[in-house]
Amino acid sequence: MKSARVATGLDYRQRICRAMNFISANLDRELSLEEIARAANFSAFHFHRIFSAVTGETVFGFLRRLRLEWAANRLLSDLREDVTTVALDCGFSSSQNFAKAFRARFGTTPSAFRQSKRGNKGRKGGEAASLRVGQDAGMVKLVSPQPERKIEMKAEVKEMPAWHVAYARKMGPYGKATAEAAFGELMRWAGPRGLIGHGPMMGMYWDNPEVTAPDQCRNDACLPVPPGTKVDAPIALQDIPGGPHLVCEFNVPITGFGAAWEAAFRQLVEQGLECADRACYELYHDDCRGKTCRFDICIPLKKK
Repeated sequence: MKSARVATGLDYRQRICRAMNFISANLDRELSLEEIARAANFSAFHFHRIFSAVTGETVFGFLRRLRLEWAANRLLSDLREDVTTVALDCGFSSSQNFAKAFRARFGTTPSAFRQSKRGNKGRKGGEAASLRVGQDAGMVKLVSPQPERKIEMKAEVKEMPAWHVAYARKMGPYGKATAEAAFGELMRWAGPRGLIGHGPMMGMYWDNPEVTAPDQCRNDACLPVPPGTKVDAPIALQDIPGGPHLVCEFNVPITGFGAAWEAAFRQLVEQGLECADRACYELYHDDCRGKTCRFDICIPLKKK
């Protein structure tokens, strides 16, 4: 009986991940509870209670938070865009409703937030450069005018394939501990099925840690799998779109990941590229157990 209860709980988590992904992909339009529940194969009757039990947030609290974080990114990314346009584009019915919700979330007005050019952390001296980012841009680092940390990188725009992946999701701050927990869960599932070694491991990062609270950041450990692969909870399936990406290649110590992300987004700005409203991902070329780790940071780009 105990194992049955555990399996049910893990299945809920798997399906709630689908609901979270569906919400992320539809932030710019009205969503009903029934529609979100249906995307995760739930009845709407108890869905809001299940969502809260798994995530600690209500369905519409999660939806509103992501819209506000998307709007905060927009405010920081384009200083010419007026607040009302941002509010309406991000799913709010009026600039007044947006301003009230924004103050409740960030403790200041949208205009003051934009002027301060800060997210969760305050900044001293200078102004942050703006980046064109949108919903779920993932792992965006706003570039400050401080001296750059030297890091070697090869960067080019590539057409990346679409990936059909099995993934394990962990909520928490981007870093070694959360990533290891996610990949450990994925490996425990994939190893016995002989799926390791047939494709690159990938790490997918959905949120901007400059805006999203660390414990609410979504970390996905991903492994490409053949079509028709069956998964067991808590592992789920998702598709990562292909298309043009800025691919930045690194070979750095495990402590150099933060500097690598900063260098990748500096490259994005220097090349005048515009990232698409999708999550970025890391694509690993080794197991990162040596002195250095070989990996690519793949930033999706808008098609011209």
